[in-house]
Amino acid sequence: MRFGEDTWSIQPPPGWSAWHDEDCAAMEADPAVGALQLSAAFKDTDVSHEDLLDLASELIEEGALPIEVVAGEFEGITFCYGEGDSHWQHWYLRNGDQLLFVTYNCLAEFRGVEDAVVGAALNTLSSTGSG
Repeated sequence: MRFGEDTWSIQPPPGWSAWHDEDCAAMEADPAVGALQLSAAFKDTDVSHEDLLDLASELIEEGALPIEVVAGEFEGITFCYGEGDSHWQHWYLRNGDQLLFVTYNCLAEFRGVEDAVVGAALNTLSSTGSG
């Protein structure tokens, strides 16, 4: 079953719960290891690669290196970093005038455990064209 908003959708990993709260859409396994969160924004024109770099400028200034990525019908950049005892991965993805900001976080000790299932889910991202 697909999950998402009016303008995008994703296939959650098998056995994961998915829900919407006031700020974003979220998913996690049961029992939870980490959480995947997605939110969308729109621009009057197509979102450019430079727009993504601008949005990620703080991470870049702190030394994080952007990695080019394709996630389903979206493309953009991703970053991985540690903060305290947490591991984070951020994706800044674009498709036309739509931007998806995606985060995954877990305890540092679980880094990499859900990488394959999160990557497989992100490869199912699609734009519904309703934006």
